[in-house]
Amino acid sequence: MQTEQQQAFLIEEIWLLTFGGAFQHTGIYKPKTKEIDRTRFRNKLRGYVENTILSQYKTSITEDTIHLENIQAIGQFTEVFTEVLKAPINIGVSQKLLNLALKYYWCLGIIPEPPHCPVDRIIQQRLYKQPLVNWTQLNCADTYMQIIHEIRSKAKDSQQSIAQWELVNFDRR
Repeated sequence: MQTEQQQAFLIEEIWLLTFGGAFQHTGIYKPKTKEIDRTRFRNKLRGYVENTILSQYKTSITEDTIHLENIQAIGQFTEVFTEVLKAPINIGVSQKLLNLALKYYWCLGIIPEPPHCPVDRIIQQRLYKQPLVNWTQLNCADTYMQIIHEIRSKAKDSQQSIAQWELVNFDRR
């Protein structure tokens, strides 16, 4: 059984990994943005996700439409951060952020199994998807959902959920 301090520590680590994974290779920040401003942005985004979105996953969300709305809401939330971001966060980055956070929270036993998994280059390669979709540039919800349907089909062939399939097929390189 974890103490509150242990869980708080793990959640801090989860968010470091989540932001690192979601923002890597994206170039989302304006040039010369100070680290303090980036940290302030990440803290506000984390607060929004934790307080507005993650609470919905305390009970199982299985509907693609609700999950996709939450992904899009993250992008909309970032629209006001024009002093820090080059542009609002797109679907690709939003899905990676939310799906990574959900994966970590699920693996810690804080929430039930999430409906999707983080979509990135590695997972697309596991699907043998050609051509690969550049997830950092992904702006189209339909394209994202096409990839999710491909993952769902592959997972079903293995008699697994999407989240379970991704855990087996994820490779950090």
